[in-house]
Amino acid sequence: MSKYILPENDIIRTANWISNFLIREGYHIDYTLQSLKEIDKFFKEKINKILENDDNNRNFIFAIAAYIGEIIKMNFDGKWSISREIDLDDEAIGIDFKNHKTIYPLNITLELIQKQYTLEQYIKEHFNTYI
Repeated sequence: MSKYILPENDIIRTANWISNFLIREGYHIDYTLQSLKEIDKFFKEKINKILENDDNNRNFIFAIAAYIGEIIKMNFDGKWSISREIDLDDEAIGIDFKNHKTIYPLNITLELIQKQYTLEQYIKEHFNTYI
């Protein structure tokens, strides 16, 4: 048993907050896999400007990670978990799957910021699914 309590309600609440923010910004966010293309679009158009102007970057990044994770979890039958192998705050929050490797949405989000890939590429590579 993990020594941590998984804040799943907080994750869902945070995902809802960022989805409302993105809708107000003009993005089509609706908890579908296709909405991950909108996250890619947001990263391309606005993420750098927002990170430059926001004093609360950590919470903003976590919120985006929560939305990305919730979409992937819902579409690929995942379950939020806390890794027993990682002891690094939010980075320990992952999603376990029966038919796929565990993923860590915060790490995915940080790699998106660094432009290592798009969500469209990530989903294709890790879940063999086109969006």
